[in-house]
Amino acid sequence: MNIANLKKQIKTNIQKIIVPEKTKVFFIHIPKTGGTSIDFAIRKHYRHSYGRIEAAPSYQTAKLFAHINLEEGKIDRLLEFREKLVIYEMYKGTQYISGHVPYNADRGNIFHNQYLYITCLRDPVKRYISNYFYNVYKESDHFRIYEDLPTFLTTPRGKEAGYEYVRYIGGISEQSDYTSAEAIEQAKNNIANFHLVGFLDNLTAFRTKFQQSTGINIKICHERKNPIKNPEIDAETLEKIKLICAPDIALYEYAQNKFN
Repeated sequence: MNIANLKKQIKTNIQKIIVPEKTKVFFIHIPKTGGTSIDFAIRKHYRHSYGRIEAAPSYQTAKLFAHINLEEGKIDRLLEFREKLVIYEMYKGTQYISGHVPYNADRGNIFHNQYLYITCLRDPVKRYISNYFYNVYKESDHFRIYEDLPTFLTTPRGKEAGYEYVRYIGGISEQSDYTSAEAIEQAKNNIANFHLVGFLDNLTAFRTKFQQSTGINIKICHERKNPIKNPEIDAETLEKIKLICAPDIALYEYAQNKFN
């Protein structure tokens, strides 16, 4: 072995010591599903090789370079922009990647054998309500909600919040009709390819399956609390929320039957 190859081998060995090889994980973090706590628990074990696609900075970058403005209703384009950031991290070989990024079937075909694709779901109606109050009382302007709940239900954003699972799991659609039977079926087909799907009401099972898949024992603590706990919602409003969440409820029930 010549000097150049010896130096290269030594560098590789040192790199393995500094950044030990672990199961590569891609965590699709759907808002208000307990993802902040899960992400924090996992990334403690990937400190030397971790990439988080942060929501606000990614939006500011997309706004500056791709002219994507959420005020013009371009959430799909923002999510597509984040997909590109994930692809960069995957090509770089980052061992743990997370963020509010949708599933992309084409990217999945490229990296599915290299990464453990995981996500966590929550009862869609509870997620909807939690997401609403979190964004009403948040301090930053990023995705903040200013309408009262009955008014919010009638807005385009209020309708969109009922198919977040279908959009994130089914992937971005050019037609943007995430309430159709075809979109829901696509989301079901996609989630069937995930390696691990957890549920917020049973994180113990998620921890167990994650350890079986990676050999890593994570401890999940509650990292982000909603400013309004157990808000009172009248029966009429609750029924309206259930109707709005019909696409996500269909996917959620399918995922429960498959992964539980």
